[in-house]
Amino acid sequence: MTAHETTQDVVLAALAQGVTGRVLAGTDPDARLSGMNVAVEHRPDYVVHATSADDVQATVRTAQRFGLPVTVFSTGHGFARGIDGGIALSTAGLTGVEVDQPARTARIAAGSRWRDVLDVVTPLGLAAVTGSSPDVGAVGFLLGGGIGPLAREVGFGSSYLVAADVVTGDGTLLHVDDEHHPEILRALRGGKWGLGIVTSVTVRLLNLEKVTGGNFFALGDDAATLFRAYAEWVPSAPSDITTSIALLRLPPLEFLPEPLRGQYVANVRVASTRPLAEVESAIAPLRTTVPILMDTIAEIPYAAIGGVHADPTEPMPFIDGSTLLHTFEPQTAEAVLAVAGPQSQAPLMMTEIRHLGGALADGTHGPDSVTGRDAAFALFTIGLPVPELFETAVPAAINGLLEATQPWSLGRTQANFAGSISQAAPIDLWSPADQAHLATVRREIDPDGRFALPV
Repeated sequence: MTAHETTQDVVLAALAQGVTGRVLAGTDPDARLSGMNVAVEHRPDYVVHATSADDVQATVRTAQRFGLPVTVFSTGHGFARGIDGGIALSTAGLTGVEVDQPARTARIAAGSRWRDVLDVVTPLGLAAVTGSSPDVGAVGFLLGGGIGPLAREVGFGSSYLVAADVVTGDGTLLHVDDEHHPEILRALRGGKWGLGIVTSVTVRLLNLEKVTGGNFFALGDDAATLFRAYAEWVPSAPSDITTSIALLRLPPLEFLPEPLRGQYVANVRVASTRPLAEVESAIAPLRTTVPILMDTIAEIPYAAIGGVHADPTEPMPFIDGSTLLHTFEPQTAEAVLAVAGPQSQAPLMMTEIRHLGGALADGTHGPDSVTGRDAAFALFTIGLPVPELFETAVPAAINGLLEATQPWSLGRTQANFAGSISQAAPIDLWSPADQAHLATVRREIDPDGRFALPV
């Protein structure tokens, strides 16, 4: 037995002694971790599947004893780079949603996805401020700020975070709210990384049962025309209507509706709490610009809000990139179309423009650490899922798109969209004042740097 094997056995034994969930060596075939992006490979030395906050505490204490870093893995949607060494701590086993109906709050365990929350709160006539995909983990979304289908009306998801339970770098479990460790609560509302391990959050809910929402498509050259029309229309869009437009190269796969298979399309997404007639009137200039295919905009139950964006739910390999924009105007649209339009051969599967502003620009919900409050739009793009192009054509196309839109870019992105390729290091997404505050909180929570920051 080698010294490494001896050390590994000692660490595994120490973890198993304190953890009720599964404990595995990273080389164990059952230890494989896979998230939404299957191109990201994880190579931890150890994998712990926590089933309780006690398991999380025991894991961190063992990591402290042996000087090991700890990286949290829940749904795996947010990884742009793989876990390399140390302990990968899966919180997927921490599930459950408890509603305090009189207080209009929900306590959400760390492994829960937004669909788990919606399943519990919507039958009560309540709504949680979710992301565009109900498949995304609730905690990761909130820690990064959180931009959902109603973002211009309701603001960042993190604005609704009222409390959290957090394990620090020495294994202590803290309850954080406005009265207890308020500086940590401010950091958790958008600070994203290196802020301990969150085992549960409590969020404020909305009294909301229905919304007006859905999307519509245009094909081929009409897609480019609709994209240009969106650039003309969106500056005057009402602040309580949230929209985005995506240019999509769709594969010829059977799970897609037959008219869309293998097509280049533009997809406009719309959501609002306004009545259907008012929303239809506001978006009429877009709907009448070109022939529209598959228009789904209607009054829908809040539980179905994931249908507005209809994001993919099946894992796939991809490389993504993003930036925030201060303006999206006709010249910006032309710059995007030159790289990602229907006549382009760039290997880009999706290029999306999200309209921000509105309530997202309002900082009156309490102290936070969100990124992107000053942005008017967000650009997000995903390359074709062709791994043999991941070292060459795909990153070149993404960088080409970011370079083409540089005149309108803020030079950074939003924390939850800091993917494989962006124009700033993750640590540089925040203002100097917020960076200083986050650094202070991280030192308090994790003086030994147990929870590594992305580079």
